[in-house]
Amino acid sequence: AGILMHFFLDFVRTRDGKIEHAVELVRHYAGETDWIVVDALLGVFDSLEALVRDTKSWAGYLHLVYSTLTPILEKVGWSDANLSGNITFTQGAVIDRLGRLGHSDTCGEARLLFSREQRAGQRLNKSIRPAVYRSVAVTGGQAEKQYFMDLYHSAQRNEEKRMLLTVLGSFTNSQIVQELLDWSMSDDVKLQDRVFLISCLAETGLEGRAMAFKFFKDNFETLSKQYTSGSLLKRLVAGVVRNFNTEQDLDNINEFFKLNPVPGAQMTLDQCLEDLRILISAREHYQVPMLEYFNANLIRTESEVIRG
Repeated sequence: AGILMHFFLDFVRTRDGKIEHAVELVRHYAGETDWIVVDALLGVFDSLEALVRDTKSWAGYLHLVYSTLTPILEKVGWSDANLSGNITFTQGAVIDRLGRLGHSDTCGEARLLFSREQRAGQRLNKSIRPAVYRSVAVTGGQAEKQYFMDLYHSAQRNEEKRMLLTVLGSFTNSQIVQELLDWSMSDDVKLQDRVFLISCLAETGLEGRAMAFKFFKDNFETLSKQYTSGSLLKRLVAGVVRNFNTEQDLDNINEFFKLNPVPGAQMTLDQCLEDLRILISAREHYQVPMLEYFNANLIRTESEVIRG
């Protein structure tokens, strides 16, 4: 599993060989349920997603993820019965990824299970509860937001509150994203959790990252007083800039921080900007071969995607 991850990352960095060789290697792991392998596989998908997000290769990427992960979910199922050890991690992580990427069968099952809990009080299995909640939040509206907010306010343990923040940070509806960003500045949210929620919302896609960065800029004076140095400031800066992927984004980020320096997180910012330059170059290098590969190998049914 570790070899798979290192191979793919080295491939991206060195641009050595054809992209289809790396993608074909990934496809060999379809149906593998061991958590160590699945964890490495999801890491590869993260790297690949950064290369193709907001490009014409996105549909092909979705098909690759669906065709690799759905056989795994078919094996582990949605029940916690007869699951042991790290397989429960596999179950939750696969549901989470397929739900976030809009796989229709996964999202439909998640919404059905959520509805049973919401309306009939049938509590979800602990192993899949966070993944189901997040899958519902991705396409959720005000009713779902209020349900999760109520759970957040009634939660007693910090661990439970943090999990529910990841759920709230999964919404993609622009109105709700803005409401949650505004809410993050309230006394309901601790300083360390504020950074976490803003960063989660910035990871939801094109609109989410743009809104989170605008929010950061609009509230920079207040935030820079609340976070003057240390790990929270570094996480906040990284959280609002690391999901961008274009030259225009790079110019906008540079322009803002040139006028609004963050001495306590300058090294973090410099590293994020260097990573962004590398990503921009890699996206340009792989754009055509990626699209050609996915067009040649894409087998996509209408039932696979509900968004994307």
